[in-house]
Amino acid sequence: MSESAFTGGPTGHEPAPPPLVTPPVIPSVTEASGRPDEPIDPWISIWSRPRATLRHILETDPRRAVYRLAALGGISGCLSGARQPGFGDTYPVAMVLAVALLGGVVAGVVGIQIGAALIGMTGRWLGGRGGRTEVIAALAWANVPAAWGLALWLPRAALLGGESFQALPVSLEGNPPAALLFLLLQGLEVVVALWGLVILLKCVAEAHGFTAWRAFLALVLMILVLAVPFALIALLGLLAR
Repeated sequence: MSESAFTGGPTGHEPAPPPLVTPPVIPSVTEASGRPDEPIDPWISIWSRPRATLRHILETDPRRAVYRLAALGGISGCLSGARQPGFGDTYPVAMVLAVALLGGVVAGVVGIQIGAALIGMTGRWLGGRGGRTEVIAALAWANVPAAWGLALWLPRAALLGGESFQALPVSLEGNPPAALLFLLLQGLEVVVALWGLVILLKCVAEAHGFTAWRAFLALVLMILVLAVPFALIALLGLLAR
């Protein structure tokens, strides 16, 4: 055995310790994939990662774009409501647009305040801990699909023109390609609305810190709370007869 093997101890005759080996650095899944831990653009990431997106918003700026999103959601709802029979069939397009734009902004801003108060209350009944700021942010950012859905009105207007707000446009009769495009647009609106509901449940769940099923129950309880006064008024009306 060579003399160099016995130079590790204080007397110079003990075996030398083994050399230190630095373990290799294994990159994490996030680093390997190149995807950041937090969403980059909430307007896009909310579609696929609603809970993570809302958590990022709440931790950075919970008041970000809240009233802008509320207004866009209100406008989208008013435009959809204007297609109900009896309104879009009666009034001209310019008047319908004016009412939808102005009324939508007011309805969206006021509605998000009322909705936050009610969902905050019903969520706490179910063990949620979300405050007013968190619930308002959840309701606001759940309007992102509705805001993107406003773009579907452009091909609808190009296809129908003055009949854009009519429930059953006459111009589609005897025009199969136009009718097919109309059905496609209607189907896309349904998909956007359904996915918007899923995002709403996920965002409310994240704001309150519980599951999406509890968020669904919170929404059901909110509807029941809103329905109670109307039910009492109807009952009193029947008793007064």
